Amino acid sequence: MIRIIVIALIASLFAVTSAFGFWTVRCEKFINETRITAEVTIPKSGGFNVMYNEVFRPLDTPFFFKYYLTRVKEIDKNLKYGYYKVTDTTVKDFLEMITKGAQSTMKITFPEGYNTYDMAQRLDNFIVDDAGQFFRLTRDPEFIYKLTGMSLNSLEGYLYPNTYSFPPFSRPNFVIQTMYWLFTQQLPKNAEARAAELGMSLNEIIILASIIQKETFDPAEAPVISSVYHNRLKKKMRLQADPTVIYGLLPEFDGNLTKKHLQDDANPYNTYKHKGLPPTPICNPSKMAIEAALYPADTRYLYFVADKNHVHTFSENYNDQINNVNKFQKNQ
Repeated sequence: MIRIIVIALIASLFAVTSAFGFWTVRCEKFINETRITAEVTIPKSGGFNVMYNEVFRPLDTPFFFKYYLTRVKEIDKNLKYGYYKVTDTTVKDFLEMITKGAQSTMKITFPEGYNTYDMAQRLDNFIVDDAGQFFRLTRDPEFIYKLTGMSLNSLEGYLYPNTYSFPPFSRPNFVIQTMYWLFTQQLPKNAEARAAELGMSLNEIIILASIIQKETFDPAEAPVISSVYHNRLKKKMRLQADPTVIYGLLPEFDGNLTKKHLQDDANPYNTYKHKGLPPTPICNPSKMAIEAALYPADTRYLYFVADKNHVHTFSENYNDQINNVNKFQKNQ
C-alpha cells in the first residue's frame, strides 16, 4: 500500500514537473518569438497592471502568462516607469526595455515665434516632469548665468524653435540646455561683432529679432521689416509694435488687443508708450529673423501695414501709412 502511495506521489510530482516545464517552455517561446507593436506610458504606481492590460491582454498569451511574468520573471518588481514605443519587436526585447528603463523618445515641435509660455504649455504632456519648473528656470538669474554666462532677465529668445526628441519626464534643465545649445549653433558666427557695428548688444539683436519674427515668417519681408525698426530706433521713435504689447499681457491675454491696452504705460512691453526696445525678447526667433535683425535692408521706411493675406506694404511717411491702413485694414 505504501509502495503504491509512493509511486502515485512520484507520478504526480513528475506530472506537475512536466506540466511546469511545458508551461515554462510555452511562455519562453512566446516571449522569444512573438513580435509586438505597442505604445504605452507606464505610470509610477500600478505600472505593471497598466502595461499588461495595454500590451498583453489583447494578445493570445499562454495560460497564466501574467503569473509567469510576475512570479518567474519578476517583471513587476523591476519595472521602470516611463514611455515606451516599439514596432515589430520581440516580447523579450520589449521586456528588457521596460526593466532597464530604456525609454523611447517623443518628438515635440516648437514653431518659430513660440514664447516660453507656449513652450511650457506644450511640454506639459509627459515631456518634462514639471512644466512649471521649466518656466521658472527660464526666469532664474542664477540658472541663466550658469547656462549662458550672461546676466539676462529671461531665457526668452534663447531657446531655439525646432523639432526635438526627448525622453518623457525629462528634467526641465536638460530640455532647456538642449534648446539653448541649438540656439548657439544657429547663431551666426559673427553675430556679436555685427551687433557692435550696428551699435547694439547681442541681446538687443535677439530682442529685435523676436519682434521681427512675430511680424513675419517671410524671408523676403524680414529684412525690410527689420529696416523699419532700425530706422525708428535711430530716429528715437517708438516702435509701436503690437506683438510687444501682447507679450506684456501674458499669460492673461484673451486674444483681443484694445485701445486700452495700447494706452497702458504700466506695461513695460508697451512700445506705444515706451521708447526703445522692450525689456526682453518676446518670443524665440529663428535664424532667419536673427539674420534679418543683423542685416536690415537699406530703406527709409518707417511704417508698414499688413493686408488680409499678411503681406506687408511699407511707407516712408505717416500720410502714406494712413492711406495704406485705410486701404488694407478698414476694408477687411
